[in-house]
Amino acid sequence: MRKKLQDKMFEISYIIELLISLLVAIAVVIMTGRVVIDMIDVSFFKHGIDSLVVILDKAIALAIGAELIKMLCKHTPETIIEVLAFALARQLIVGHASAVENIITVGAIAILFVVRKFLLNRHDMVETPDGLIEIDKIKS
Repeated sequence: MRKKLQDKMFEISYIIELLISLLVAIAVVIMTGRVVIDMIDVSFFKHGIDSLVVILDKAIALAIGAELIKMLCKHTPETIIEVLAFALARQLIVGHASAVENIITVGAIAILFVVRKFLLNRHDMVETPDGLIEIDKIKS
């Protein structure tokens, strides 16, 4: 009885995550359209380099949204690292941080790459509604 209830709750939470990822996907598509409209509007660029910063900020936020969708759909350590790397890169590119904060951010990104390269085992397991599956089987 307990195992059936746990399985059902896991299945419900998985469905909720998929619904959330669908909502985020809809928001990303809508906001991508808004970014395109902003870029078409010539008066948007009268602010010079500030316009580029705004576009970069929006574009990277949309990329983070796309990575978040992947993370919600595929529960792998690799997707989590990608979301964190994009978030840190966004802070580095469009944030107005001090030199020390930028160095710390670059170090954090380097650590994420080291973790992905050396600490993620290709035989890591991920939990799905069907049970534990190796990451290799999900990718193929």
